[in-house]
Amino acid sequence: MSNARRSGYSQFITIGPCPKCRGRGQWPESRCKRCGGEGRIAETRTIGVDIPAGAPDGLQLRVPGRGAAGDPGAPSGDLYVFVRVRPNRTFERDEDDVLLSANITFPQAALGGEIEVPTLEGSARLHVPSGTQSHTLLRLRGKGLPRMRGGGRGDQLVRVVVVTPERLSAEERKLLERLAELQGNGVATGHRGVFDRFRNS
Repeated sequence: MSNARRSGYSQFITIGPCPKCRGRGQWPESRCKRCGGEGRIAETRTIGVDIPAGAPDGLQLRVPGRGAAGDPGAPSGDLYVFVRVRPNRTFERDEDDVLLSANITFPQAALGGEIEVPTLEGSARLHVPSGTQSHTLLRLRGKGLPRMRGGGRGDQLVRVVVVTPERLSAEERKLLERLAELQGNGVATGHRGVFDRFRNS
């Protein structure tokens, strides 16, 4: 459909779709009550979407043909899915690596040994070197998330925290006091509390 008008020596032509059939070339005698003659209706569907292993937060996925319906005779649009990764109580994420904290005792930190830690696929044994300091990061290679590009997996980093016992048996206390003597460290001996020392001063 076109409209023409003259302005001086120029002629301007405006071309657009027919307002009645909207360029379809035909129109219904009576409009459908559901679609209003549009030939399509709005509805919501739930579909399954494959999320790749190791998908990062904010990843955008394109699902062809699952968007809004096109005009009659035209294909449907695409659906875009934005991935949001839910936080985990045990693991923190740093790109393809995962991080967690594990408690160890003073003897384990001083003498070394092995501890069992959770991973994304069960549990694993972690070697703790002798002389490990609190908050040291130890690495389990290949125990992180799958890499989306380049293959392979990230690592798992374990932050070991040396825990001080709150209560000691008599034998444990004697052993620690003896260790303090050998190291030349001054510590409070006996079982008197701080208020008992003030009372006797």
